[in-house]
Amino acid sequence: MKGSKLYVVLVLATTISFSFAELCNLEKQPGWYKCQGLSSLAELASLPDSVVGLKLEKSNISNIPSDAFSRFAGSLIELRITGCSLEKIEDDAFKSLDKLETLDLSNNRIVAIETSWIRGLSNLKELILFKNQIRKIDPEFYGLLPKLELLDIAYNELVDCIAESNVKKLTNLKLILIAGNPWSYRCRSDMTYMLKRSNINWIKDWSVGDLLIEECLAHEPNAKTDDAILKKCVDRKSFESFGPILPSLEKKVEELSSKVEELKNEVNDLKKKS
Repeated sequence: MKGSKLYVVLVLATTISFSFAELCNLEKQPGWYKCQGLSSLAELASLPDSVVGLKLEKSNISNIPSDAFSRFAGSLIELRITGCSLEKIEDDAFKSLDKLETLDLSNNRIVAIETSWIRGLSNLKELILFKNQIRKIDPEFYGLLPKLELLDIAYNELVDCIAESNVKKLTNLKLILIAGNPWSYRCRSDMTYMLKRSNINWIKDWSVGDLLIEECLAHEPNAKTDDAILKKCVDRKSFESFGPILPSLEKKVEELSSKVEELKNEVNDLKKKS
C-alpha cells in the first residue's frame, strides 16, 4: 500500500514538474525566465525568488493583483508581460520592485496609465505600453518616474495633448514614441514644438500633415481657437494636395489591369496549344 502511494506521489510530482517546464523556461542567462501559456500568475509559484528577468507572453492574464511580484523585489530588473490580454492592473501591483528598470506591458488591453499601479517604480528606465487601448494618462504619473529614459505609448487611443509641464517632470527622458494615436491636430502641432524645445527624441507618424496644420493655424480664420475649424481646414488641404495626382493614378491602374488581362489571355492560349 505504501509503495503504491509513493508511486502516485512521484507521478504527480513528475507531472507537475513537466507541466511547469512546458510553461516556463530558463533563458540563456541565469535568473532570466520566459513563460508561455499561463492562465494565472499563481503558476509562477515554482520560480525561485532570485528571478532577474521575467517575460510572460501568449498567456491569458487579464488581471494583475496587488503585490503580484513582490517576492522578486530583491532581484527583478526586467518584467515583460506581452500579448496576455491584460486589462486590469490593481493598486500597488508592482509595489516594492524598486530595482525594476524595464516594464513592458505591450500588446494588451490596458485603457489607462494610472498612478495607483505605477507607484514604487522609482528606478524604472523603460516603460513600454505600445499596442494597448490607452485613452487616458493620469497627470500625477509623470512625477513618479524620475529615472525614466524611454516612454513608448505608440499605437493607443490617445487624443488629448501631453502637457509640457508634465513632460518636464521626466527629467531623464531621452525618447518618446507617440505614433499611431488619434492625436488631435492641435496636439500634433503643440507636441512637435514642445518636444523640440525639450531636446527629447520622438517618433511620430504625421510627416506632411505637420505642414498643413501649421498652414491652417497661420491662415485659416479662427483655426487657432476652434478645433473643428482646424480639422476641417487640414482635411480639405490634404485632399487638395493629393487631388491632382488621383487621375494619373487611376489611369495607371487601368493600364495595369489591361496588361493583366492580356497576360491571362496569353496563358490560356498557351494552355490550349499544349
